[in-house]
Amino acid sequence: MAAEADEILFAWGPGESRLAVVAGGRVVEFAIDRPELLAGAVMLGRVVEVNTALDAAFVDMGAERPGFLPDAAALGLGQGQTVTVGVRADARGGKGALLSPAEAIRTAAAPPALLSRPHPLARLLAAHPSVRRVHMDDAAALAEARPLFPELLVHHRDGSAFALHDAEEAFEQALSPVVALPSGGRLAIEPTAAMTTIDVDSGPSRPDDANREAVGAIARQLRLRGIGGQVTVDFVSTKGRRTAYKLAEALKRAVAADPVPTHIFGVTPLGMVELTRERRGPSLAELMLEHSQGASPRAAALAALRRLLREAASRPGIAATLIVAPEVATALAACPAAVAETERRLGRALTIRSEAGRLREDVGVEG
Repeated sequence: MAAEADEILFAWGPGESRLAVVAGGRVVEFAIDRPELLAGAVMLGRVVEVNTALDAAFVDMGAERPGFLPDAAALGLGQGQTVTVGVRADARGGKGALLSPAEAIRTAAAPPALLSRPHPLARLLAAHPSVRRVHMDDAAALAEARPLFPELLVHHRDGSAFALHDAEEAFEQALSPVVALPSGGRLAIEPTAAMTTIDVDSGPSRPDDANREAVGAIARQLRLRGIGGQVTVDFVSTKGRRTAYKLAEALKRAVAADPVPTHIFGVTPLGMVELTRERRGPSLAELMLEHSQGASPRAAALAALRRLLREAASRPGIAATLIVAPEVATALAACPAAVAETERRLGRALTIRSEAGRLREDVGVEG
């Protein structure tokens, strides 16, 4: 039986906080908190379109794309109407957020407006009631959360909370297209618009060893990466289809501990294992990467702010100057709240210098 989740690591950052769920000393799940991620929130929106063919309303919530609210006819919705909605799943892949009707809240706010948003720990703790300790690395975030979760919080004072349980390493691995297997093989994980493909390569190891190790690694990576939708797995070719069916059964057992419903459908005529995992919002790659080629400008910008705050804590006299790639500078300009929070923490204005030819991940801190 898989170990139950017992800890959460909360690594605060300006504009983006990262959370890791730990079970038995090992990270099993990640979550990202950003102001624009609204799953679980209650919004006051305005209907901008009613599509009778879909029996759905499209609701303006102030985001780039309107949210999708099913059962418009039963709700009696019309264009221009104000409606209170709950956000079931965040926008992803060019589609707006998935909405559900919510109880109307008496408010003077004009749509679109955010009426309530749960603390980022609330959803994780609801999903993992066995958690007994939450390590938070920021005093202000800790003070804000303390009244909500008084018995669980511990202040991690020695750098990032992701230094615990090798969470930083696991996070980087969950964004890599390649995952090494103990015997020398590897997984190649490639998300596409239609599905995620996973290829098992034996490398110098025996095919049977690589396939056996891949089963557990695939189950773990599906959960760490928040992969949803259709997935195909191409195990190393072995003698006959009987082995492929055995691997499908082994994978079915391995994903049984995943709290997100995951279904193994069987083996295709070409010998690949097919499965689906319920989609519950954007995957880690969708939030953090750009076309799976590396950190997106926004992710790189927020990482640069975290680095500056870390260096300022260890070198109090450094100048508040970041030297970044042009697209990262543009992304920072589009995150005024995160920059303002960084300046508040530093106690002085932040200077951002754009440098042509610099890689996104190459951040200079002038001291």
